[in-house]
Amino acid sequence: MSSTEAARKLLLGDGTTPLKLEYFAIEGVAEQVRIALAIANVPFDDITVPFGEWQTKKPTTKYGQLPELTLPNGTIITESMAMFRLAGEADPEGKLYPSDIAKRLKVEEVLGLVSDVGRAWRPAIYIGMRPQVFGHPPKGEWAESDAVIKKVRSTFIKEELPRFMGYFADLIKENGGKFLTGDDLTIADIAAYQQITYFSRGIADYVPKDCLEPYPEVLAYLGRVVGHSKVAAYKASKAK
Repeated sequence: MSSTEAARKLLLGDGTTPLKLEYFAIEGVAEQVRIALAIANVPFDDITVPFGEWQTKKPTTKYGQLPELTLPNGTIITESMAMFRLAGEADPEGKLYPSDIAKRLKVEEVLGLVSDVGRAWRPAIYIGMRPQVFGHPPKGEWAESDAVIKKVRSTFIKEELPRFMGYFADLIKENGGKFLTGDDLTIADIAAYQQITYFSRGIADYVPKDCLEPYPEVLAYLGRVVGHSKVAAYKASKAK
């Protein structure tokens, strides 16, 4: 049995019990898993946990967090990157997470770069959510909170974002001008798409929606990702 066949067997079971993905009513870290499962043609029940029910639900989860992916055999997968790689492995075309070790290494390198972006951004987002972690008072008691949050996030957009966008632009050029690791869409592209487009969604205060406009090569790349037939089909199904 190939690794792809084994992955599909885990995710599909015997067809009588559906795969179940549980997360909040946001894209978050679960969206890339949803997209990969859709591309791999793996049906799943997309279960939304209302925020108001989370405190009741939380003690029933394995590690007190979501998403959780429940396989047909009852096994619960708790880490989103494990789910993501498993979904990629299940792609019957073998493109999302290629078995060729050299190609897979490229995918892993880009996944690491995407993780670097998230890690660099994390202080800028969490200072607005949990300022105590950074030695500040709770936000409601911190008079300078808005000014500091604005400064930290604006600095990231001005100094860090250009650096990372340059890295992605270079990867696109180095790998043929289509996707980040070559001509085929991989889980690296899905992860990069989710991370990069986050900055243009108006989710975080003081991050302008047009902050990606200075990077036309990256914007064109994002257009190719969302224009991929299977990604477009997934997006269309969500819009219904």
